[in-house]
Amino acid sequence: MEEENTQVNESKSGVQMPPSRGVPSKSSIQFEYDKLPLPVTARWDYEDVLKIIFPPKFQNAQYDLAKKVILLVKEKGAIDGDALGDWATKNNIPNSTLRNLVIPKLIRVGMLTRERQNPSGQTNQDKKHRMILKISTKFGEAFQHIGREWNGIVESWKLKK
Repeated sequence: MEEENTQVNESKSGVQMPPSRGVPSKSSIQFEYDKLPLPVTARWDYEDVLKIIFPPKFQNAQYDLAKKVILLVKEKGAIDGDALGDWATKNNIPNSTLRNLVIPKLIRVGMLTRERQNPSGQTNQDKKHRMILKISTKFGEAFQHIGREWNGIVESWKLKK
């Protein structure tokens, strides 16, 4: 359980800021080894991994939406912003939750990658850079690296004893 920080923070300009409430949910994951969605010996599915990124107990709506987004991108291979907007409208999905909470977090943790297409400059509609979302393996690569590094550190300590 997190302890509440009652210390008042001061900004560089001397203005008092509210006390820190810990790590913002947009930047955090829930990881407790004894409370994983499935045992580490079991075969996990994408829903199980998403429970770490969007804990259903705290972010159930975002978790449900993240599952839908991952399946959509998996099925399409890649999806642009217009197709994503059409899909969200058709499925009555709040655009603010989708584009401000779920997609940015999936990109930050490395489950999705966002690419931008350069405009061709031929029409007025073509002035913006189109967003393309694709499934990414960066999340898994990062956790594999973290795990290997930790195991190496522990093995090194054992050898030094």
